Amino acid sequence: MLKSDSHLSQDTDKHFPANGELPNVQFWKQIIGEVQPKLVITTGTAGGIGKNFEVGDVVVSAVVRFDTQKWLKKAPFAGANYASQAAKTTFFSQAKGLFNASASELPPDNTRPPAITVVGPTGLSQSIVTTDFFGFDTSDNHFKLQGLGDASEMGDAVLGMVAQSLGASAPSWLAIRNVSHPEIAAEGTLEQQAQEAAAIYKAYGRWSSVCSAIVCWAAVAAL
Repeated sequence: MLKSDSHLSQDTDKHFPANGELPNVQFWKQIIGEVQPKLVITTGTAGGIGKNFEVGDVVVSAVVRFDTQKWLKKAPFAGANYASQAAKTTFFSQAKGLFNASASELPPDNTRPPAITVVGPTGLSQSIVTTDFFGFDTSDNHFKLQGLGDASEMGDAVLGMVAQSLGASAPSWLAIRNVSHPEIAAEGTLEQQAQEAAAIYKAYGRWSSVCSAIVCWAAVAAL
């Protein structure tokens, strides 16, 4: 397990590199080449897309896509999507039961226990969406994320791109993301909405991450 601490919203100097390769491409190639893993998992916090997701929910996706609206909007991979093999869900029911340990630390206005959404390789409309900016879903769909996937973050599709370039030698991979902030009501200014999303993330990001960590181990145990 390692933390790259890299996001497309802040990588490089906000210009597509002259050599056509993002920093995380080099990172993934080196890690995969040295470790030779059976499965690679990208995980962490993400913003839920759509009104049905609540803080603590976990999306397990075998398909990712780029939605680059800022500094990478003209990159050759803008809008591209990538798929891996379906997740092995053998232990997901047990994982869901373990969510109870942190349920009391999640938002009091959650209407139900956290859920696990499993997305197969053909479920593009439910994919994990990788943006090059801090995009979050709003009830008026300000960033046009609705219909693209179930959650947005800033890095997973890079792994999908690298795996595709490696061809038959690529390991299986999954994006396992916990919802750290839900759809935000389109009230007040966009800046105020961003502040609300950030506040929810700050308050509950750690505890919602417990849920995705549990699911990661369930995926690994099923290998």
